[in-house]
Amino acid sequence: MTTLLNRRQWLQAAGATVAAAALASPARLLAQTPAAAPRRSLVASGLVRLNYNENPFGPAASAKAAMAQAANERAFRYADAEERELLELIARREGCRPEQIVLGAGSGEILDVAGFHFGLERGEIVAAHPSYMALLNAADRVGGRAVRVPLNARFEHDLPAMAAAVTPRTSLIYLVNPNNPTGTVCDAAELKRFVREQAERTTVFIDEAYLELTDDFAGRTCAPLAVEGRNVVVARTFSKIFGLAGMRLGYAVMPEKLAVTLRARMTGSLSIVTIAAAIASLQDAAYVAATRAKIQAGREALVAAVKALGRECAVPHGNFVFFRTGMPAPEFIARMRAEGVEVGRPFPPLLDWARISIGLPEEMAACHRALRRVLG
Repeated sequence: MTTLLNRRQWLQAAGATVAAAALASPARLLAQTPAAAPRRSLVASGLVRLNYNENPFGPAASAKAAMAQAANERAFRYADAEERELLELIARREGCRPEQIVLGAGSGEILDVAGFHFGLERGEIVAAHPSYMALLNAADRVGGRAVRVPLNARFEHDLPAMAAAVTPRTSLIYLVNPNNPTGTVCDAAELKRFVREQAERTTVFIDEAYLELTDDFAGRTCAPLAVEGRNVVVARTFSKIFGLAGMRLGYAVMPEKLAVTLRARMTGSLSIVTIAAAIASLQDAAYVAATRAKIQAGREALVAAVKALGRECAVPHGNFVFFRTGMPAPEFIARMRAEGVEVGRPFPPLLDWARISIGLPEEMAACHRALRRVLG
């Protein structure tokens, strides 16, 4: 039988990464400590979790070694000096001043704080629909109002329609690029033109949580527009490409005046272990490239599987695939769970579509088998 999981180099890359980690002495030491063991496949337990857009390959060996060292040697210290080191490293990466960076417990804390701030300011936030809801949910809790603009026929942000929705009451335009749940990206030139024009009218916030999983991060990012001092915010997270979802760290680049305002609303602080993982991750370009290749290969194999079953699929650029199931989303979710695979929640108004995250090779093999049983 011909398998739909047909990306040999993906499996080879996964095996090479595991082998390299086993040869590294810090990783061998970490493997001896149960608390430091990486999250393994859930196939053996009978449940595959492909519903949270996590990076199943986990953090780099360098990041795990840095976490262990920080926990062993500096856990009793406050992390002021380490946080400053991280800020300066991020600033060099983005080409801006440290004062333009706001750190958060995941980009989620930054989205919440921005939602509270702009929801209170003038109250209307223009956003695509469906898209990621955290910022809009935060704004709603303080009386803000979301102006939801449907995606275009390609399931991308409809930038002309979003521009037309902006009024004097608009406090923020919120874009997610690549979008969640569809995984689509905006045309880079069109997006940057839109951001430049709309930043003259109001603040533009671009959530780039998944952008490092695309083929052209440097060409697509809008961070340089924020660095220039335009009325632009660009948010990033360590939860996706760096595999640090459980460590909770994100940041945003923005004009310094807005950074002062948002930073004053933050309520927590980062752990010294989280900061150590982030510093190591930012310096491990080889890990990022290898992980991106493995996730992209798994994504392409899933797209091929879905299309082989005759299903329409949005063009994905993140670590997940969004496709039409041909049945109500709750039914599809229940049937996949009965086959041992958890997939993403329903995403109104596309209620016969589903989102599946990319997992480890053996998890994806289980997912493909489940898809054939449910949709074949």
